[in-house]
Amino acid sequence: MDYEPQNDEVHHLRVLLVYGPVGAGKSSLINSMTSALLGRMAIPAAVNNTQSDEGSFTVQYKTHRIRKGRGKSRGYFPFVFNDIMGLESDKNVGVRAEDLKLAMMGHVKEGYKFNPICSLSPSDHYYNPHPKPDDKVHVLVLLLSANCPETNTSVIQKMKEVRQTARDLGIPQIAIGTHIDDVCDQIEKDIKNVYKSKSLKTKMEMFSNEVGIPLNCIMALKNYSQGEMKNNPDMDTLILTALKHIMDFGDDFIEEMSETANGV
Repeated sequence: MDYEPQNDEVHHLRVLLVYGPVGAGKSSLINSMTSALLGRMAIPAAVNNTQSDEGSFTVQYKTHRIRKGRGKSRGYFPFVFNDIMGLESDKNVGVRAEDLKLAMMGHVKEGYKFNPICSLSPSDHYYNPHPKPDDKVHVLVLLLSANCPETNTSVIQKMKEVRQTARDLGIPQIAIGTHIDDVCDQIEKDIKNVYKSKSLKTKMEMFSNEVGIPLNCIMALKNYSQGEMKNNPDMDTLILTALKHIMDFGDDFIEEMSETANGV
């Protein structure tokens, strides 16, 4: 993918992936995008949420980069992903709305472990008091499972709060529905039927009405699973189309940041 941010202060377009309830895809999306970009199965990215002996989850703020090239020509694609689990129905699981806002604004440093009980303090070692444009989130992606029978009302409310936070900061938002092959037999037989499926269309319309994200900002795809050994061109098309939308929205935001900084 030929892209480079047209802003001297932004080296990477930063994407914040916020996961819905368990089963939405987690790091599978990053792995799938890596495989689609490289044209081969990629080494899986480590899932970013670990469970303690007490059963609670530790959510660490980590940046994922996608490597390209080999040897002396090795480098990275000019976009990065931060993934956090923030849309659970249990108030004691996931990430607090205050911390999500701090992450979007670039105040959260790499390695910080989110605490569902209390937010990151300005006195904390992991608090970035002077975030650069490169530290800030440039596009928000809500990741959900399309085969979920219904979304918990408390999760819907959290989605709205996350969207409100991003909107207040001017950050564009996209939603991605995964597991689309489980929605109907038509898609399971042929992934190209994704936009012919009435069941999936109904799901997308319902989610759009509940959360307020326009239909043209809701993408649908199937992630690669551990059992797949080679790329599927039709799956790659859906994955790369979603990535293209993410890049376009994020780049528009970076451009607005530049105009604001220059007083345009």
